[in-house]
Amino acid sequence: MDINTVGQILTERTKVNTLDQVNVALFKNNKEQAEQHVNQLMESIEPLPVDNKGHTINTKV
Repeated sequence: MDINTVGQILTERTKVNTLDQVNVALFKNNKEQAEQHVNQLMESIEPLPVDNKGHTINTKV
């Protein structure tokens, strides 16, 4: 193998590794943002009043 060929292969492999690292970082960031949105949505839901629980059962299908 020619040294230039080896150099080109290593350069391309480095580019692929860098892109993989960037993609993983973006995926983690996206996941964290989604978790924050879900937590905000869950916190925004008002709980049902205690006296409303257990009085009616939905029997219709």
